[in-house]
Amino acid sequence: MSFGREILDEPFGRAGPAAGRSGVETELNGRLRPVTFDATPTMESKLYLFFDGLTDVGLRRLNNEDAWWIGELGGRHCFMEPGLAPLHVLLGSGGAPALLLVSDGVGGANAGEVASQMAVNSVSRELFRAPAALADAQTARQAIRAALQAANTAIIAQAASPEFDGMGATLSLLCFAGAREVCWGQLGDSRIYVCRQGQLRQISRDQSPVGRLRQEGKISEADARYHPLRNQIDQSLGEPSNQFRPDAGIESIQPGDVYLVCSDGLSDGLWDREIAEILAEVRTMADVRPAVQRLVGLAKQASGRDNITAVLGVGGGPGSVGNDAELADKNAPPRAAVGVGG
Repeated sequence: MSFGREILDEPFGRAGPAAGRSGVETELNGRLRPVTFDATPTMESKLYLFFDGLTDVGLRRLNNEDAWWIGELGGRHCFMEPGLAPLHVLLGSGGAPALLLVSDGVGGANAGEVASQMAVNSVSRELFRAPAALADAQTARQAIRAALQAANTAIIAQAASPEFDGMGATLSLLCFAGAREVCWGQLGDSRIYVCRQGQLRQISRDQSPVGRLRQEGKISEADARYHPLRNQIDQSLGEPSNQFRPDAGIESIQPGDVYLVCSDGLSDGLWDREIAEILAEVRTMADVRPAVQRLVGLAKQASGRDNITAVLGVGGGPGSVGNDAELADKNAPPRAAVGVGG
């Protein structure tokens, strides 16, 4: 496990005005045009979101085929390595949407690693180009499906090269465009959880034969973990033989909700009750990084058969985690208006 860089500069955009609004530039018909997110607070309810991520190669793999991305679209973000402290964003303030992404590559050797990184970069880039669609939960869900389709097309094209033959990736994401609702998207068997008032619920649905058996109540969590078909999935980015069916939905947000997006290396090592115990203790910014470290560390200790990745976010109003936000703002470097990607 390593902690390293927080990305404040990217080749996909240039800094815009700093006072009150953040401006970036995105490509449209071969030309650059400014895209702005109004940072002026509105009457909409506001929510602070603190989020962090971590990945580990595990005990048996030689390379890490997981990839993750967290941050503001067009703002400060982390790709594959955490920053010096958890990131934070004020939702419902008219600012840029926040995104949490995890992808698990398949295909072996370099192929899986390439596919997962292509997936998170492609999806974050496509959503960055659709700021108007992300302002509403219903249109955001459509934008997420379109972004997944674009990533699927790109990975299939890349896999046409012999060295990348057979590569693909799962992908799970949360997109926070306001303080009331969060949109999610899913392909494969990486997972999205929410813990509300100590109760854990899996938001996403595993797109796999074993996942469906469990969703239908035909097998238990323990049965699923040891099922002979547990490694099979029937949806992924880059698989041309399957009908492409991304899953997407909308969830309401409540202050204190804790969100987890993880690869199957984590759910293979920890039972749901163990995940629930860890997430139930996350209440402030100070709890986020220790929780991520504990999730990844315990999963590695219990299993470690696969790469392990977790990204975590906790939300609260100014009366709860808001004081953490004020402290983080004082200690953070100036926000840069930048593009997205690795």
